[in-house]
Amino acid sequence: MSGFQYVKPEDLEEYRQFCIHHARHFGRPLPEEIWHYTDANGLIGILQSGKIWTTQVTCLNDTLEQRYFGDLVHAAIKDRRKQNTDPVIEPLLRVADEALEARDFTAAGQFVACFSEAEDDLGQWRGYGGGECGYAIGFRAQAVLNIVSTRPSSLLLPMSYADSIHSFVVADVIRMAETYFWQGLGRGDPSAWAAEFVAAFANELSIIAATVKHPKFSGEAERRIATILQVGQHNELIFRQKRTLLARHLPVDLTVEISGVRRLAITRIYVGPGSAQKVSKISVGDLLLQQGYQGIPVELSKVPYRVP
Repeated sequence: MSGFQYVKPEDLEEYRQFCIHHARHFGRPLPEEIWHYTDANGLIGILQSGKIWTTQVTCLNDTLEQRYFGDLVHAAIKDRRKQNTDPVIEPLLRVADEALEARDFTAAGQFVACFSEAEDDLGQWRGYGGGECGYAIGFRAQAVLNIVSTRPSSLLLPMSYADSIHSFVVADVIRMAETYFWQGLGRGDPSAWAAEFVAAFANELSIIAATVKHPKFSGEAERRIATILQVGQHNELIFRQKRTLLARHLPVDLTVEISGVRRLAITRIYVGPGSAQKVSKISVGDLLLQQGYQGIPVELSKVPYRVP
């Protein structure tokens, strides 16, 4: 974001580092492999382009998940506002309460791509592999982390599902919001400063919001590439009509140099449940050879699942 009157560039960097600090400490050691479940078109596109599509958060299949962290913060703000007796801090709490009540993610610049630590998992096949005839691409997790780390405002993060961690982060967000607000008092009218600060801080908090999920989803063992659309990247966007909306996607190159050639750091590919797995296995093997991949195992899912 730009065009602020009161928020300084060094403030934005401090807010960003606060959010990244929390996001990076959500836990779980990095596994050797992470899995991207997709359909046939996704598999072909990824192998041919060397890129994975990140999706703008509002365009995700679960339209409510990006609201979860905001709901937690909103509830805590309401409680804090009821208990507050300091008139100086009231403009901050009022503006935050109103902003969270009317929040809109439609124009958010946060894009994510989803992976799972779960190998050959029923829930993943159902949710992301199209049920039958899906595919799971295994990636070397460390290689993906190294690639993502070179991109501006991009992280590979484990999703956080623990209520205790969420409560801690929300409390720290409110504590630091009040600290930052106090630091900026005197720059202008308190209400105007509060409105500008809340907009700037909320924008940086999107990195946490994109990686916090309800505990009921913990079985997904998900990791996400989370990236923010940068100035000048709009020409890289890809648009695809879904059932109810025109979705925005930002491709991310995940290739590394292998023997002097750029290739995806893939380990294995699973052919998902289906009645013609063996045929698809041969096709996937030929697709790999066509794209220059040698010695990549193609395995059949052992999940006994059929779409009725």
